[in-house]
Amino acid sequence: MIKNYLKTTWRNLTANKLSAIINIGGLAVGMTASFLLILYVYNEFSYDRFNKNSDRLFLVFKNLPDNGEVKTNPVTPAPLADVLKNSFPGIENVARVSYPAKNLLCYDDKRIKFSIVSAEQDLLKMFSFDFVQGDYKTALSDPSDIILTQSTANAIFGNADPIGKIIKYKNQYPLTVKAVIKDNPVNSSLSFQAITTWDFYMNQEPWRKDAGWSMFDYSSYVLLKKGVKLSDLNAGIKKIIAKYNPEDSKIELFLYPLTKLHLYNEFKNGVNVGGRIEYVRLFLVLAILILIIACVNFMNLSTALSEKKIREVGIHKTMGATRAVIMKNFLGTAILTSFIALIIALVLIFLLLPVFNSILGIQLILPYKDFFAWLSVLAIAFITALLAGSYPAVFFSSFKPIRALKGLTNPAGSMVKTRQALVVLQFIFAVCLIISSIVIYRQVNYIKNRPLGYNINSLIEMPTNEKLSSSFELFREEAIKKGAISDAAISSISITGYGPSSWGLIWPDQLPGQDKIAIDCIGTTYHFIDTYGLTIVEGRDFETGRPADSGAVILNEAAVKLMRLKKPVGTEITWQNEKRIIIGVIKNFVWGSPYESSKPLIIGFVKDWVGNVGIRLNPAKPALQSLSVLQSIHAKYNPDYPFEYTFTDESFRKKLIDEKVLGIISASFTVLTIFISCLGLFGLAVFSAMQRTKEIGVRKILGASVGRITVMLSIDFLKLVVIAFLVAFPVSWWLMNKWLANFYYKVNIDWWIFLLAGITVMLIAFLTISTQAIKTALANPVKSLRTE
Repeated sequence: MIKNYLKTTWRNLTANKLSAIINIGGLAVGMTASFLLILYVYNEFSYDRFNKNSDRLFLVFKNLPDNGEVKTNPVTPAPLADVLKNSFPGIENVARVSYPAKNLLCYDDKRIKFSIVSAEQDLLKMFSFDFVQGDYKTALSDPSDIILTQSTANAIFGNADPIGKIIKYKNQYPLTVKAVIKDNPVNSSLSFQAITTWDFYMNQEPWRKDAGWSMFDYSSYVLLKKGVKLSDLNAGIKKIIAKYNPEDSKIELFLYPLTKLHLYNEFKNGVNVGGRIEYVRLFLVLAILILIIACVNFMNLSTALSEKKIREVGIHKTMGATRAVIMKNFLGTAILTSFIALIIALVLIFLLLPVFNSILGIQLILPYKDFFAWLSVLAIAFITALLAGSYPAVFFSSFKPIRALKGLTNPAGSMVKTRQALVVLQFIFAVCLIISSIVIYRQVNYIKNRPLGYNINSLIEMPTNEKLSSSFELFREEAIKKGAISDAAISSISITGYGPSSWGLIWPDQLPGQDKIAIDCIGTTYHFIDTYGLTIVEGRDFETGRPADSGAVILNEAAVKLMRLKKPVGTEITWQNEKRIIIGVIKNFVWGSPYESSKPLIIGFVKDWVGNVGIRLNPAKPALQSLSVLQSIHAKYNPDYPFEYTFTDESFRKKLIDEKVLGIISASFTVLTIFISCLGLFGLAVFSAMQRTKEIGVRKILGASVGRITVMLSIDFLKLVVIAFLVAFPVSWWLMNKWLANFYYKVNIDWWIFLLAGITVMLIAFLTISTQAIKTALANPVKSLRTE
């Protein structure tokens, strides 16, 4: 019985090969697009959930009132961990972790820089690290222990056993490899290539031990006991700083779920306001809508290309088939179509995923071993089949046997209106996507190309260390002499990075409470302004012939405005607990987020703050030639470290990655949506032509031209597209205005965007309709009237 049913279903599917190909193709393309988006959404929601204790893992955040706002960051002071462990019974464990930093690991003649964190041993109990060698009970038990990830161990030791081997940190400090763990999953917020002990970290920089509660420079991970109420715990944690450091009593702490860190990563005035979740929700809605559009096409095409089926229904009904049996046959065909489309979609996903990852700069992987994922895919395919097949099943099974056998196929007016409404919805979605894609593209380009306030061309940056810093002037002079660079400067941080903030500043006529304002700062020495191409508005740069400049600072315009300084140059302020003289003012430049307004910034002369070297390559020479010369000079002055560099324009572009992903996905799926929508429009055009075949034959005999008939057949469909425009324009305007409200610097939504979207869709729709309309208009009228 099942075998016969499958044969019948296959025969029904292949009876009209054109219909089958278009239906399967439409569903396959729709499924491919939807599953790629769902895979992206699945990956985003999976962040940090691989930990077995993921529902009980939290990260400590601080809220800092600052100049009328509240800044929220996951930074804590070192003494906090002991207080949390000893004073809160609901906390099972706490581990302090340093921020990842690239440092040198040496073994024999190998010298490689890796991203390294330092952590307390309890972190190994809290997180689900997959140990390849060693175990969490003994790893990090000795201050000189180090844990390597599998890829790090392979890079250093190859196939040799790394356990017990001695490697040198910064080519100075011996560390013993105690364990090897699998690489961090791509969906982990905590990412590193090696872990050293907390004691080793503190011994490297002893001054950190004395900083106490005043230095917020570490991550504190917390594991709660089962059943603990987070709100009650946060009520007690909130005032810890006020208790142990009254000077910073305004700072409040709170625990934040680790599983929310990736998606809900934006805070405003101390309250979470979303973050990446907004884009993820958008992509999920997009995936669902594309699948619905594909289903709508199946409905339209199944009815439009199946005139023969109506007579078949009449024959089946006269032979005693019930409506339920006929509906079951059509649903069976839909299910078979859907699962064939699913197989094609899975093949396409396998082929397209590397391209998808490459374009978006992400690392999605297919969850081959996830039973729930496969079950979900099958469920989606089945639901798609039911959704797509329900309308044709109802449509065909509703015909009376006599009408079906006579070919009287004109459906009820309500069904026609339903089909037209579905096409309108398709094009509303398509027009909204076109407008959104144009606005997103213009916004990303505007931010990417707007004046930065410094010269980003031919500018590279490289990390520094104690050895290179001590011989930096010699390195710079030789590089200039050999023509590789035009200038270079050493500083505390990259110009595209997020620098530390400093509070406790004192300036003339300061308002009450302004000493608690956190102001961003960069530490540097000489050549910084010239190297980066910053613009001096007033005063000058630090100069080598002026010893007094070691006690000087330079402000940006935003800092001068904050301090209300009428004549800033020569004014004395207190910064870092020292008297400093303002010697210059520079124009505001993009520092931190490119989407936000310029914030106050202090550039201070500080020799000890080293971490970055900015280098202006010689524009008169090819970049590769200059880099080759630089590499040889670097090997001379810093032989223990590899030559590493990044182009500043590339670093800046990384800040636009979320919007870039949104733009690429929006543009790509706009094209796809238009394609699928046009398939639906084509189906409706075929159906209409089929219903009006005899009418067209009569008109041709009475002298109607091909052009007139083409216009007659096209005009009704173009009206549907116009209706879609009228609805889509205000909807897309509202959506894009809401999205642009997130940015301080933003483009205008100009009228020509709507005009361009309208003309584009109208032209594509007309071309789609006219192909079928012309074909119908050219048909022999005698053939169409023969059955009358």
